[in-house]
Amino acid sequence: MPSKIKNSVLITVLLSTSIYANQPSFDCSKVKKDSSEGLICSSDELMDLDRELSTVYQQALKKSSKEELLKVYQRGWIKGRNDCWKAKDEKKCMADQYTYRIKELKEKYGLSVGQDTSGNASSSFDKILTLQGVIFHVQATNNSSLNQLTITPSGLSIKNDVIKQEIDGFVTGAEVADINSDGSPEIYVYVNSAGSGAYGSLVAYSANHKKSLSGIYLTPLENDKKNSVGYMGHDEFTVIENSLARRFPVYNEDDANCCPKGGTRQLQYKLVPGEATWQLKLVKSTTF
Repeated sequence: MPSKIKNSVLITVLLSTSIYANQPSFDCSKVKKDSSEGLICSSDELMDLDRELSTVYQQALKKSSKEELLKVYQRGWIKGRNDCWKAKDEKKCMADQYTYRIKELKEKYGLSVGQDTSGNASSSFDKILTLQGVIFHVQATNNSSLNQLTITPSGLSIKNDVIKQEIDGFVTGAEVADINSDGSPEIYVYVNSAGSGAYGSLVAYSANHKKSLSGIYLTPLENDKKNSVGYMGHDEFTVIENSLARRFPVYNEDDANCCPKGGTRQLQYKLVPGEATWQLKLVKSTTF
Protein backbone atom coordinates (compact mmCIF):
# COMPACT_ATOMS: atom_id res chain seq x y z
CA MET A 1 0.00 0.00 0.00
CA PRO A 2 1.43 3.42 -0.99
CA SER A 3 2.55 5.57 1.93
CA LYS A 4 0.00 8.32 1.10
CA ILE A 5 -2.87 5.82 1.32
CA LYS A 6 -1.46 4.40 4.57
CA ASN A 7 -1.26 7.87 6.03
CA SER A 8 -4.80 8.63 4.90
CA VAL A 9 -6.12 5.46 6.55
CA LEU A 10 -4.19 6.22 9.73
CA ILE A 11 -5.55 9.79 9.88
CA THR A 12 -9.10 8.48 9.37
CA VAL A 13 -8.68 5.97 12.20
CA LEU A 14 -7.19 8.59 14.52
CA LEU A 15 -9.98 11.05 13.77
CA SER A 16 -12.64 8.42 14.39
CA THR A 17 -10.99 7.48 17.66
CA SER A 18 -10.64 11.08 18.83
CA ILE A 19 -14.24 11.94 18.01
CA TYR A 20 -15.51 9.22 20.33
CA ALA A 21 -12.60 9.08 22.77
CA ASN A 22 -14.79 10.37 25.57
CA GLN A 23 -17.93 8.26 25.49
CA PRO A 24 -21.08 8.27 27.63
CA SER A 25 -22.71 4.98 28.67
CA PHE A 26 -23.94 4.44 25.10
CA ASP A 27 -22.34 4.41 21.64
CA CYS A 28 -22.24 7.93 20.19
CA SER A 29 -21.68 6.60 16.68
CA LYS A 30 -25.21 5.19 16.66
CA VAL A 31 -27.23 8.27 17.65
CA LYS A 32 -28.65 11.17 15.66
CA LYS A 33 -26.88 14.50 16.12
CA ASP A 34 -30.14 16.40 16.70
CA SER A 35 -31.38 13.97 19.38
CA SER A 36 -31.02 14.22 23.15
CA GLU A 37 -28.30 11.59 22.99
CA GLY A 38 -26.59 13.60 20.26
CA LEU A 39 -26.43 16.62 22.55
CA ILE A 40 -24.92 14.46 25.29
CA CYS A 41 -22.26 13.20 22.88
CA SER A 42 -21.31 16.79 22.00
CA SER A 43 -20.56 17.74 25.62
CA ASP A 44 -17.76 16.36 27.80
CA GLU A 45 -19.70 17.47 30.89
CA LEU A 46 -22.84 15.58 29.89
CA MET A 47 -20.89 12.50 28.87
CA ASP A 48 -19.14 12.44 32.24
CA LEU A 49 -22.47 12.84 34.04
CA ASP A 50 -24.04 10.09 31.92
CA ARG A 51 -21.25 7.65 32.79
CA GLU A 52 -21.50 8.54 36.47
CA LEU A 53 -25.27 8.05 36.48
CA SER A 54 -24.88 4.71 34.69
CA THR A 55 -22.45 3.52 37.37
CA VAL A 56 -24.65 4.74 40.25
CA TYR A 57 -27.77 3.24 38.65
CA GLN A 58 -26.13 -0.18 38.28
CA GLN A 59 -25.07 -0.06 41.93
CA ALA A 60 -28.62 0.87 42.93
CA LEU A 61 -30.02 -2.08 40.96
CA LYS A 62 -27.79 -4.45 42.94
CA LYS A 63 -28.99 -3.03 46.26
CA SER A 64 -32.67 -2.58 45.47
CA SER A 65 -35.18 -5.23 46.46
CA LYS A 66 -37.56 -3.76 43.86
CA GLU A 67 -35.44 -3.93 40.70
CA GLU A 68 -38.35 -3.72 38.26
CA LEU A 69 -39.76 -0.68 40.04
CA LEU A 70 -36.39 1.08 39.91
CA LYS A 71 -36.27 0.40 36.17
CA VAL A 72 -39.69 2.02 35.78
CA TYR A 73 -38.43 5.10 37.63
CA GLN A 74 -35.34 5.24 35.43
CA ARG A 75 -37.34 5.03 32.22
CA GLY A 76 -39.52 7.85 33.52
CA TRP A 77 -36.42 9.89 34.33
CA ILE A 78 -35.05 9.39 30.80
CA LYS A 79 -38.31 10.68 29.34
CA GLY A 80 -38.04 13.72 31.58
CA ARG A 81 -34.43 14.28 30.56
CA ASN A 82 -35.34 14.14 26.90
CA ASP A 83 -37.97 16.84 27.49
CA CYS A 84 -35.13 19.30 28.13
CA TRP A 85 -35.39 20.35 24.48
CA LYS A 86 -38.29 22.51 25.69
CA ALA A 87 -36.01 24.47 28.05
CA LYS A 88 -34.29 27.72 27.12
CA ASP A 89 -30.90 26.16 27.88
CA GLU A 90 -31.18 22.49 26.94
CA LYS A 91 -27.66 21.60 28.02
CA LYS A 92 -28.02 23.16 31.47
CA CYS A 93 -31.40 21.49 31.91
CA MET A 94 -29.84 18.12 31.12
CA ALA A 95 -26.88 18.69 33.44
CA ASP A 96 -29.29 19.60 36.24
CA GLN A 97 -31.41 16.52 35.58
CA TYR A 98 -28.35 14.27 35.74
CA THR A 99 -27.05 15.94 38.91
CA TYR A 100 -30.39 15.59 40.70
CA ARG A 101 -30.84 11.95 39.67
CA ILE A 102 -27.31 10.98 40.72
CA LYS A 103 -27.83 12.64 44.10
CA GLU A 104 -31.23 10.98 44.44
CA LEU A 105 -29.90 7.46 43.81
CA LYS A 106 -26.82 7.96 45.99
CA GLU A 107 -28.94 9.08 48.92
CA LYS A 108 -31.51 6.34 48.55
CA TYR A 109 -29.19 3.42 47.81
CA GLY A 110 -25.69 4.63 48.58
CA LEU A 111 -23.73 6.25 51.40
CA SER A 112 -26.47 8.17 53.18
CA VAL A 113 -28.50 5.17 54.24
CA GLY A 114 -26.98 1.81 55.15
CA GLN A 115 -28.77 -1.10 53.52
CA ASP A 116 -28.66 -4.83 53.82
CA THR A 117 -28.51 -7.16 50.83
CA SER A 118 -32.29 -7.11 50.46
CA GLY A 119 -32.26 -3.36 49.92
CA ASN A 120 -33.93 -2.47 53.22
CA ALA A 121 -32.48 0.28 55.37
CA SER A 122 -30.57 -1.33 58.25
CA SER A 123 -28.26 1.27 59.78
CA SER A 124 -28.65 4.75 61.18
CA PHE A 125 -28.95 7.86 59.04
CA ASP A 126 -26.53 10.62 59.98
CA LYS A 127 -26.01 13.70 57.85
CA ILE A 128 -24.93 17.30 58.43
CA LEU A 129 -26.31 19.92 56.04
CA THR A 130 -25.40 23.61 55.88
CA LEU A 131 -26.87 26.59 54.04
CA GLN A 132 -26.72 30.35 54.60
CA GLY A 133 -24.87 29.96 57.88
CA VAL A 134 -27.42 27.57 59.42
CA ILE A 135 -26.44 23.96 60.18
CA PHE A 136 -28.79 20.98 60.47
CA HIS A 137 -27.60 17.69 61.93
CA VAL A 138 -30.14 15.03 60.86
CA GLN A 139 -30.07 11.62 62.55
CA ALA A 140 -32.43 8.63 62.46
CA THR A 141 -32.15 5.21 64.07
CA ASN A 142 -33.49 3.36 60.98
CA ASN A 143 -33.44 0.01 62.80
CA SER A 144 -37.15 -0.87 62.93
CA SER A 145 -40.48 0.03 61.34
CA LEU A 146 -40.81 2.91 63.85
CA ASN A 147 -37.72 5.09 64.29
CA GLN A 148 -36.47 8.13 66.16
CA LEU A 149 -35.69 11.22 64.08
CA THR A 150 -33.48 13.94 65.59
CA ILE A 151 -32.82 17.32 63.98
CA THR A 152 -30.21 19.45 65.73
CA PRO A 153 -29.99 23.02 64.38
CA SER A 154 -27.23 25.53 65.03
CA GLY A 155 -26.61 29.06 63.82
CA LEU A 156 -30.12 30.35 64.57
CA SER A 157 -30.14 33.67 66.42
CA ILE A 158 -32.92 32.90 68.96
CA LYS A 159 -33.75 29.20 69.37
CA ASN A 160 -31.61 26.19 68.48
CA ASP A 161 -33.81 23.63 70.23
CA VAL A 162 -33.29 20.00 69.26
CA ILE A 163 -36.30 18.44 67.51
CA LYS A 164 -37.06 14.79 68.30
CA GLN A 165 -39.97 12.82 66.92
CA GLU A 166 -41.00 9.28 66.14
CA ILE A 167 -41.41 8.48 62.45
CA ASP A 168 -43.23 5.62 60.75
CA GLY A 169 -40.53 4.23 58.47
CA PHE A 170 -36.95 4.91 57.43
CA VAL A 171 -35.24 8.17 56.57
CA THR A 172 -34.07 7.77 52.98
CA GLY A 173 -32.60 11.24 52.44
CA ALA A 174 -32.42 14.84 53.59
CA GLU A 175 -31.79 18.13 51.81
CA VAL A 176 -31.34 21.75 52.80
CA ALA A 177 -32.66 24.45 50.45
CA ASP A 178 -34.14 27.93 50.20
CA ILE A 179 -37.11 27.18 47.98
CA ASN A 180 -38.90 30.47 48.61
CA SER A 181 -35.67 32.50 48.18
CA ASP A 182 -36.17 34.48 51.40
CA GLY A 183 -32.56 34.19 52.56
CA SER A 184 -33.38 31.59 55.25
CA PRO A 185 -33.00 27.85 54.66
CA GLU A 186 -35.39 24.93 55.07
CA ILE A 187 -34.59 21.35 56.00
CA TYR A 188 -36.44 18.54 54.17
CA VAL A 189 -36.28 14.99 55.53
CA TYR A 190 -37.63 12.17 53.33
CA VAL A 191 -39.25 9.12 54.92
CA ASN A 192 -40.52 5.86 53.43
CA SER A 193 -42.66 3.44 55.42
CA ALA A 194 -41.59 -0.16 56.00
CA GLY A 195 -43.07 -2.95 53.90
CA SER A 196 -43.69 -3.44 50.20
CA GLY A 197 -45.57 -0.15 49.77
CA ALA A 198 -42.79 2.17 50.94
CA TYR A 199 -45.27 5.04 51.26
CA GLY A 200 -43.54 8.41 51.33
CA SER A 201 -43.88 11.18 53.89
CA LEU A 202 -42.06 14.41 54.62
CA VAL A 203 -40.70 16.05 57.76
CA ALA A 204 -39.70 19.65 57.06
CA TYR A 205 -38.90 22.87 58.92
CA SER A 206 -38.18 26.45 57.90
CA ALA A 207 -35.65 28.73 59.61
CA ASN A 208 -37.69 31.92 59.99
CA HIS A 209 -35.34 34.83 59.32
CA LYS A 210 -32.61 32.54 60.72
CA LYS A 211 -34.13 32.97 64.19
CA SER A 212 -36.02 29.76 64.98
CA LEU A 213 -37.63 26.76 63.30
CA SER A 214 -41.28 26.30 62.39
CA GLY A 215 -42.91 23.33 60.70
CA ILE A 216 -43.72 22.99 57.01
CA TYR A 217 -47.01 21.27 56.16
CA LEU A 218 -47.53 18.99 53.17
CA THR A 219 -51.14 18.00 52.50
CA PRO A 220 -51.52 14.17 52.53
CA LEU A 221 -51.69 12.82 49.00
CA GLU A 222 -54.86 10.86 49.75
CA ASN A 223 -56.65 14.23 50.10
CA ASP A 224 -55.89 14.95 46.45
CA LYS A 225 -58.55 12.96 44.59
CA LYS A 226 -57.03 13.62 41.17
CA ASN A 227 -53.32 13.01 41.74
CA SER A 228 -53.76 10.10 44.16
CA VAL A 229 -55.37 7.96 41.44
CA GLY A 230 -53.04 5.01 40.81
CA TYR A 231 -50.87 5.84 43.83
CA MET A 232 -49.51 2.87 45.80
CA GLY A 233 -46.41 4.32 47.44
CA HIS A 234 -42.76 4.05 46.34
CA ASP A 235 -42.29 7.83 46.58
CA GLU A 236 -39.08 9.70 45.82
CA PHE A 237 -38.55 13.32 46.92
CA THR A 238 -35.97 15.83 45.73
CA VAL A 239 -35.45 19.58 45.54
CA ILE A 240 -35.53 20.86 41.96
CA GLU A 241 -34.51 24.52 41.61
CA ASN A 242 -37.14 26.49 43.60
CA SER A 243 -39.59 23.65 44.21
CA LEU A 244 -39.92 20.31 45.96
CA ALA A 245 -40.63 17.41 43.63
CA ARG A 246 -42.39 14.19 44.59
CA ARG A 247 -42.31 11.27 42.14
CA PHE A 248 -44.05 7.93 42.26
CA PRO A 249 -45.09 5.17 39.83
CA VAL A 250 -48.72 5.09 38.71
CA TYR A 251 -50.52 1.76 38.98
CA ASN A 252 -53.30 0.62 36.70
CA GLU A 253 -56.14 -1.26 38.34
CA ASP A 254 -54.74 -4.76 37.79
CA ASP A 255 -50.99 -4.02 38.14
CA ALA A 256 -48.95 -6.11 40.56
CA ASN A 257 -46.96 -4.29 43.25
CA CYS A 258 -43.71 -5.07 41.45
CA CYS A 259 -44.77 -3.88 38.04
CA PRO A 260 -46.65 -0.57 37.67
CA LYS A 261 -47.55 0.21 34.06
CA GLY A 262 -49.18 3.61 34.33
CA GLY A 263 -45.99 5.65 33.99
CA THR A 264 -44.52 8.04 36.56
CA ARG A 265 -46.24 11.05 38.13
CA GLN A 266 -44.25 14.05 39.34
CA LEU A 267 -45.77 16.66 41.63
CA GLN A 268 -44.01 19.98 42.20
CA TYR A 269 -44.64 22.17 45.22
CA LYS A 270 -43.81 25.78 46.08
CA LEU A 271 -43.30 26.96 49.66
CA VAL A 272 -45.89 29.54 50.70
CA PRO A 273 -46.95 31.08 54.03
CA GLY A 274 -50.07 29.58 55.60
CA GLU A 275 -52.34 30.81 58.38
CA ALA A 276 -50.28 29.29 61.19
CA THR A 277 -47.32 27.65 59.46
CA TRP A 278 -45.54 27.27 56.13
CA GLN A 279 -47.22 25.13 53.50
CA LEU A 280 -46.11 23.33 50.36
CA LYS A 281 -48.57 24.26 47.62
CA LEU A 282 -48.98 22.02 44.57
CA VAL A 283 -48.20 24.02 41.42
CA LYS A 284 -47.61 21.36 38.77
CA SER A 285 -48.54 17.75 38.08
CA THR A 286 -46.99 15.76 35.24
CA THR A 287 -47.46 12.12 34.30
CA PHE A 288 -45.00 10.62 31.83
